[in-house]
Amino acid sequence: MANSDLIKGAGQLYATETGDMGASLVKSIKQGAQQRQSVAEAKKRERANINAKTANYINRLDSSIDVSELDQNQQSAITEFLVKGRNDYAYSAGVVAKLNADDPRYIEEVAKMNNIQMSFRNLANNVNTFKKDKSEFLQDFDNGMLSEGNEVNTLGEASNIYTTGGDFKVGNGGVLEFYDATSGSLKSYSDINKPFLKDFAAADAILKMNESLYKSGQSLTGARRNMIEQRLKNLISKGGRDTLMSLASDDFIMEGGLGLMDPMLFEPENQDALRQAVLDGYMNVLDASAAQGAADKAPKASENSGLSMTPGLRQELLLQGTDVVERANSFVSTKDPVELIKILNNGALDPKFLTAEDFIEQVPDDKIPNKEKWLEENKSKIIYDPGSGGRIVDLDFSDSDAKYKFFIDASGLSDNAKGYILQQYKPQVTESPGGASQFNKE
Repeated sequence: MANSDLIKGAGQLYATETGDMGASLVKSIKQGAQQRQSVAEAKKRERANINAKTANYINRLDSSIDVSELDQNQQSAITEFLVKGRNDYAYSAGVVAKLNADDPRYIEEVAKMNNIQMSFRNLANNVNTFKKDKSEFLQDFDNGMLSEGNEVNTLGEASNIYTTGGDFKVGNGGVLEFYDATSGSLKSYSDINKPFLKDFAAADAILKMNESLYKSGQSLTGARRNMIEQRLKNLISKGGRDTLMSLASDDFIMEGGLGLMDPMLFEPENQDALRQAVLDGYMNVLDASAAQGAADKAPKASENSGLSMTPGLRQELLLQGTDVVERANSFVSTKDPVELIKILNNGALDPKFLTAEDFIEQVPDDKIPNKEKWLEENKSKIIYDPGSGGRIVDLDFSDSDAKYKFFIDASGLSDNAKGYILQQYKPQVTESPGGASQFNKE
C-alpha cells in the first residue's frame, strides 16, 4: 500500500506548482486506493463464502469406513479410493460454490458429488458384507457346515478370497473387485459364488419320516408308499439346487451321502436325472426302515394264543401278517362298496369280489330272470364269485368286528395265521392324521 506521508508531500508539492491540478491528482490517488481496498475486501468476503460453502459440502461427505479386521493391502485399497474421492468431491464443491444453480455445469458437478457420496456408502456396505461373509465362511468351515455338494472351484475361490488371497481393489461405485485367475480379469464380489451349507432342515425332515416309518411297524406299500414318495419329492424340490446337491452328497443318513458316483449327474443340465436319483436313494432308505420296523414288530407267540409259533408261522406273519392287518383296518374303516371291493381284491388280475352291478352283467338271463329286481334288492351288497357262480356276502357293514373277521378269513393266509391275528388284534377304525387306519393289540 502507498505511504500516506509520501502522498501527502507530493500533494503539497504539486499544489504549490500547479494549484488545483495537484489537489485533483491527490484526490484521485486516494479514491483509487479506496477502490482497490474495497475490491480486495469484497474478494475476501467472496472467498470466505466459497470456503464456507465448500467446507459445508465436505463436512456432509461421509467417508468413514470401518476397516477393522482387514489386512494392510485391503486397507490401502480403501484409503486410496477414499482420498481420491474426497479430492474430487472437494474440487466439485469448489466449482459449485462459484456457480449459480441454473448453470448447466452446476448440475453436472453436483451430480458428480452425489455419485461420490453414493460410492462411499456402497463401499461401506460392501466392506461390511465382505467382513461378515468372511467370518461366517471361516466359522462354517471350522464347524463342518459347508456342504460336500459345493463345486471344488467354488470352495477354492472362497477359500482364496477369505484367506491369504483376499487382496481387492475398489472399483467404480465402491465395488469390491477380486482378481480371477481363470479369466485373468477382475471380478465383482457380488458375482462370486458363495459356498452353501448342508441342508440340515431337509435332512431333519427325512430323518423324522424315517423314524416314523420304522415305529409304525408296517411295510411301505400301496397308497401309503405313494404318499411318502410325493412328500419326499416336494421336500427335495422345495429347496432348489442347493438342497438337491446337499441331499445327494452329505452324510445325513449314511456316511458318504447316497454314494452317487456318476459325475455327469451333478452337471446342471442333468438336474432332473439327479433329482430322480436322490428320490430313489432316499425311498430305498425309507423302504428298508419300514421293512425293518415291520420285522421288529412282527407278531410274537402269546401264552394265551393256543398256537405254536412254528418257524413257518413266524415267517408267514413276518412277510404277510402286518400288511394283511393294515388292509383289514382299512376295510373296517371304509363304507363305500366299490372301495371295499378294491381292498378285498387288492389289485388281483382275476378278482373274486364284485359289485352287484358288475356281477349281474356277466350272469345269463336264465340264471336270474328278473335282473332289475335282483339288482334293486342287492345293489349295496358284495358278491363273491370264484368263477363257479356267485353268492351274496352276508355281512353287516355296520359291525366292525364282523367286517374285520370277514377280511381276515378272506385274506388267503393259513388257518394258523388267521387264528393268531384274530386272537392278537382287534379292528381300529379311528383315522390317523395321515388318513391310514391303525390297529390296536389286545
